[in-house]
Amino acid sequence: MLRYVAMLCCYNRKEKTLACLASLSAQQLPTDVSLDIFLLDDGSSDGTSAAVKEQFPQVKCYQGQGDMYWNGAMACLWQHALPQSYDAYIWLNDDVQLQPDALTRLHYWQSSISGKLGALVGSMHEPDSTAISYGGRRSRYAWHPLGFGKLLSPDEYPIECDFINGNLCFVTKEAVDAVGILDKTYTHALGDFDYGLRLKQAGFRLYVAPGFYGQCASNTKLNSVFDASLPMSTRLALLNNPARFVPVGEWMHFVRRHGGLVWPLLWGKALMRKLAPRLWLWLRGRKPADLDADSGANTK
Repeated sequence: MLRYVAMLCCYNRKEKTLACLASLSAQQLPTDVSLDIFLLDDGSSDGTSAAVKEQFPQVKCYQGQGDMYWNGAMACLWQHALPQSYDAYIWLNDDVQLQPDALTRLHYWQSSISGKLGALVGSMHEPDSTAISYGGRRSRYAWHPLGFGKLLSPDEYPIECDFINGNLCFVTKEAVDAVGILDKTYTHALGDFDYGLRLKQAGFRLYVAPGFYGQCASNTKLNSVFDASLPMSTRLALLNNPARFVPVGEWMHFVRRHGGLVWPLLWGKALMRKLAPRLWLWLRGRKPADLDADSGANTK
């Protein structure tokens, strides 16, 4: 019997969390697979924990104080899961609604891939649309490893990728044994991209699984730090909110680790953001119409 664990975190979006857990609990698993579910509630005040315990008593629940965000919460859950030596670790966002056979298909495709598999991503589509919202990407340039390409459209067979979104991701035990878990340097975003790149550096391969595995609405750049229609004070506040934008120190760590030959340029641009955030925002400002045109292409 193979033992898998699904790990997800939540904060004050009870209905979405319950809907996600319902779709997870209803999965049609292979007969040789068992699934445990770990949830970290990072200090919700909307009754999420009580509702989960009532409706899904099989879920192992942990509590945070509201300062863990996605990467911190997932790293914490992973630490709790490691002593149980699961055969695979599944990342899942609590705003995902899975298709009934999502985990069965991920199980099938990961077992069909030859070579050193690190992670297999299940792509998401927008609610009420076939447009892709999350999944895997490739780097656009060999000389610029952090040139994030567009999301890859799922194909008939697994597609190799360079970057993985954590909305639904199957991580093998072999990968975890070799690389460990998420890097606690990151607060919220970038932890998934960093982990995938570390897997690649260790010789593992990343893939996008065929087809779609559920729905999850993408973040929009409207009302974000890039939206020049917002007051500068609002954009500065968003810039310093880890849930809305990657903290500058974390981005500098990321580009130094993964930026290849161009890391000094990327690091220097980040230094400008650190020393002159108003100038950086002014240079990066865009009109709402332009933001709306590419809102599906942001990473987290």
